[in-house]
Amino acid sequence: MGKSCRLRIADFTDKDRIAVPAVGVSVQSRILQYAAAKQWGDKQFDRLDKLTQAVPHPDATAAVIAGGTEINAHFGNPPFQQQELAGNPKAHIVLNSYDVLGGPSSATVLYATEKFRNENPKTYRAFVAGLADAARYITQHPDEAADIYLRVNNAKIDRDLLIKVIKDPSVQFKVAPQNTFALAQFMHRVGAIRNEPKSWQDYFFSDPATKDGS
Repeated sequence: MGKSCRLRIADFTDKDRIAVPAVGVSVQSRILQYAAAKQWGDKQFDRLDKLTQAVPHPDATAAVIAGGTEINAHFGNPPFQQQELAGNPKAHIVLNSYDVLGGPSSATVLYATEKFRNENPKTYRAFVAGLADAARYITQHPDEAADIYLRVNNAKIDRDLLIKVIKDPSVQFKVAPQNTFALAQFMHRVGAIRNEPKSWQDYFFSDPATKDGS
């Protein structure tokens, strides 16, 4: 999340615009709300929502690097946030999701209905095994993984920077969910989800691939 001068989230004003993938409902928006709740209390969890705008990551990245647009902050994810820090010397980190959630956390999760899983066990197992295999491959072969990413996505990102992102210890490729429970509890408290989770296992399937989750 970049900005042209040293700030905390408490320093944002009505003049600021924070790019997020989707206002109010994206994981970035939810973590920003969680950070706001920690700053001002649960009743003001959406205090910064009015400053957010739905902008795709590539467009938000271009805006931060170029500067001079109404978008002066971006709640991003790899590799976009690294591109911004490398491309604009005035950009810096305002909020780190790991600090909000208390450590490394899963930025993206995939879901399926219990009905689909029960009726298609082979497909389900093959998909999870494929994810686990991909995670191992990326971790063990970062250079080759970067080349695949560039080729498949036709991505306009410097190869050396991409490899640096993949090798960054804070960037992890795992199947088991990490640090999801605190956010789930917060979302229940503010009415974003109806049922109160008692454990992270309330919303993840019991599966060998996720047994070390949190």
